[in-house]
Amino acid sequence: MFELCARSVAVLWIIFAVRFCCARGLLRSPDLGIDSDCCTQTTGSCRSACEQLMLVTTHADAEVRDQRLLDVHNFCSPNLRKKMQASFWNCMNETLKELNRVEQWSGSVCCSLPHSEKCQQACVSAGSRHDLIPNCRQSDEISFFNCLDRQQVGEDCCGSARNAECQTACQTVFRSELTPNREARENLSVACSDSSPRVMSCINNFIRVSTVSNAHKYLHCCEKTTKVDCREACRTSLRTKSTDQEIIDSLQEGGCGPPLLHEALWQCFLQGGEAVPSSLESSRIERMGMDSAKMHCCFKAVQPSCRRLCLKTFSNEWTRSWEEFAKECLSQLTEDKLLQCLDEVEEPCELGCEGLSYCTNFNNRPTELFRSCSSQADEAARYDVALWQQKGFLSLPGLNLHVRNISRCSPHMWKAVACTLQIKPCHRHSHANRICRDDCFELLSHCVDWAKMPGYSAASLCARLSPDNPIIPCISLSPYLAPSDHPYHPPHDQLTQPCKGDPCNSSQICQVNRNCHHSNGCQPYQCFQGCKLGEVSQYTVPAGSYVRIPVPSGQKGCLKICQCSSLGTIDQCQPMPCFPLDSCWLGSKKIDHGSWFYMECNLCSCYAGEISCSKKQCEVSSLSVKDSAYTSLPCNCPPHHVPVCGRNGNTYPSSCLAKCVGLSDADFEFGACESKNPCASNPCNENEVCIPDRQVCLSLLHKPCQQYSCVNARNSCKDLPYDPVCDTSGHEHQNICFLLQHGKTLDYHGPCLYSCKRTGTVCGIDGNTYASECAALARRVTVDYVGTCMTVGLIGDHAEPQCRHVAVVCPPLARPDCVGITPPTACCPVCAGAVNLLYSQKQVDRALYALRGNSMSALTVEAVLSALERQIQVAECVVRGILTVQLDILVLITPTDKHASALQFEACVREAEKLSSLVRRSSPRMMSELSLSALTAAAVVHSVTYNTASVLLSLDLLSLSHLLAPSLFLLLRWSHYPP
Repeated sequence: MFELCARSVAVLWIIFAVRFCCARGLLRSPDLGIDSDCCTQTTGSCRSACEQLMLVTTHADAEVRDQRLLDVHNFCSPNLRKKMQASFWNCMNETLKELNRVEQWSGSVCCSLPHSEKCQQACVSAGSRHDLIPNCRQSDEISFFNCLDRQQVGEDCCGSARNAECQTACQTVFRSELTPNREARENLSVACSDSSPRVMSCINNFIRVSTVSNAHKYLHCCEKTTKVDCREACRTSLRTKSTDQEIIDSLQEGGCGPPLLHEALWQCFLQGGEAVPSSLESSRIERMGMDSAKMHCCFKAVQPSCRRLCLKTFSNEWTRSWEEFAKECLSQLTEDKLLQCLDEVEEPCELGCEGLSYCTNFNNRPTELFRSCSSQADEAARYDVALWQQKGFLSLPGLNLHVRNISRCSPHMWKAVACTLQIKPCHRHSHANRICRDDCFELLSHCVDWAKMPGYSAASLCARLSPDNPIIPCISLSPYLAPSDHPYHPPHDQLTQPCKGDPCNSSQICQVNRNCHHSNGCQPYQCFQGCKLGEVSQYTVPAGSYVRIPVPSGQKGCLKICQCSSLGTIDQCQPMPCFPLDSCWLGSKKIDHGSWFYMECNLCSCYAGEISCSKKQCEVSSLSVKDSAYTSLPCNCPPHHVPVCGRNGNTYPSSCLAKCVGLSDADFEFGACESKNPCASNPCNENEVCIPDRQVCLSLLHKPCQQYSCVNARNSCKDLPYDPVCDTSGHEHQNICFLLQHGKTLDYHGPCLYSCKRTGTVCGIDGNTYASECAALARRVTVDYVGTCMTVGLIGDHAEPQCRHVAVVCPPLARPDCVGITPPTACCPVCAGAVNLLYSQKQVDRALYALRGNSMSALTVEAVLSALERQIQVAECVVRGILTVQLDILVLITPTDKHASALQFEACVREAEKLSSLVRRSSPRMMSELSLSALTAAAVVHSVTYNTASVLLSLDLLSLSHLLAPSLFLLLRWSHYPP
């Protein structure tokens, strides 16, 4: 929020540094037209006055500059020899003339933006945009030239002023990178509203105030000031104000003064704040909205008016509709789904909480979900309790809840309430984070000052704040009234989240480096260029990915597909055909859009009038498999192992199973896909090398589902993007081009893997034989057994061996009591958290139509698994999966370490449950990314292995207890969405 303050202060320091160096002869710039150093041509008091003049002119303070110029006249005139006096004053006149010309150029406020030092210096010494041409390339300095465009618009805008006062007030707004403070806004209104309405209209289109998210994370900055009144104003404004401008106004009026870089308070804000621009480029807003990720949430609104306000707010009318949207919608219990969806964009539920000094009862919970476990939230909870004790009431939406002395009345419970409000634990399955109604009733019954609240009771307040539905999940305070009972885990048993705390800069996306080990000294995370999904969005996608952005027409089902470029901008937008979000009909039964259900044993979903179901064989004969007319395979297909390769790049165990999922005879050929050589027909040009690059496409409309890539090794490999590959010697290359130039042979795509075997064939759970365990894992395929694929396994409900009658030796389980699954048609159980995902075939086809062949790789199984893995923050868990014969995607969350601990296995199971919840709730983190947007339903399908039925029973009872928890309490909502 305060990056713009930093940018403006930085401009002053850059201008100061360059011009002061020029004045002292330390830096010469031919663009300034200064042939010699003026101040060095004199001595004593005259030289001192000259240097002081150079300092103040850099700050463009005309009043002080005139005083310093008078000092120069007083100290320099009488004592200089005529020759030196003439030379000195000629130099000074030329310098002042040049500096005045530069300072009058509106583009000088943009001089901190160029990446090139050469361009920065050119900007500092320029008097017009034309002066930048030799040193600044627009293609390299996009942000800088965008700023210059804004200054040009400012000049055009202020040119409509009818009087000097209005023109001056207007120029003050555009020449600063800051949002105008209250005084500037009032001056502008007084000077221009009556005499120059065009100026006011013009400015309103470019000057916007942005809402600050998670303001509590700045509370620690308040302690950086020694001024008592400033510290209190800081705390109050961060708790009560909702926009960046309101906070800045409150801080300045509360005694903190203007934003200055050398003051500790403002340094804290400037260094820790997220960039929330106040001056916006209209074309970018129209292209991706203020927050396109949150626009997906708008269709979860119950009230049509809230959907309309939501779309206005997050498309392009942020400042005009936010206050009304917050008041009319965000404080309403009926809009629970909308509120939870908005929370998911900025604060997703993630595993683990530790390192808290106040909310210590929340520590040591590595496999529980929290939205905001941080030191800033910890301090905010401490401040909440102190504020409640001081004021004697809590501010709820539309109500002040007067309480007794909470230091005596249930102090531990009030502390747990404050910590729950700020740390925000999430329910394991639903991700809800409201306090349960039982806790609400107990707390309010004993601690509310009823004398100050006539007409209310604990029952009426809790009924107003919490729905009376005992099956809706909620957060109980009881686990947080005492320290966690988790035992201490030694270092090898710990979970790590390298990307927690956003170690990358605001324009980058952090990705966990799961191939990193402490022994090789690598970085546990990597920073890649990304794109924020809107001017005020906190959600970032990696460069190269495709996103879906709602078209704010108000009509459901109107979207466009855009791409995140390597420059960090969203562009190349293509509209998708609009589709109505109709309900589905199953016979005479109406099924709502977006819902999921079961038909016998098959998971189904309804999306935009289309019913998608998995394809299981639900009836199994009681006879033995050998004598049975039915098997557990779909379409009653026999368990014959005669693999075929589908046109979509997927291997099926038999032609029967291929036809069962909808392939015709012309859509497959005999033999597993991995055994085919896609380069056998020499599909590339003469100067290109064909490289196998296999993928499994989600639609038969992929024409074709290309299994190779053509590489021109004669080109400069440095110009190609980072896309690591591993050669047969175990050496990693930045991309396939470098591998070819070094004369190496490709082993597999992706970085070289170290915790796997590089030799010896293995059979993957997808029915393909791979050259090594590493080659299978690089394709995100889990190994079924060692050796070539020789049979097909049946489909069961439990994690147990399925190929007992064939010479298949299943590898030992990583843990004898692990949670896991036997994948469909595979032979051996796997220890992993497992989720079945359904996807809408029509949605995939619509996306393919919109892309028009530009990029098919965004709609593949690999793209889905890769995008899902970005949602997994625990470094010890990795995502693998396959397209099954049941018309769904099986996703396995497995530990990266073969000797993983019980805690690490538990974390992977919890991560699988988290992914399932995101899909089932149509999280904007799923709906925004094209690779994930077609997912319509999810089901957790792991179970405890066949020899641990007692553990299975205990886990099922635990899950049931969570699902039958008491109803919710809206208490969590008042701090995040103030009225």
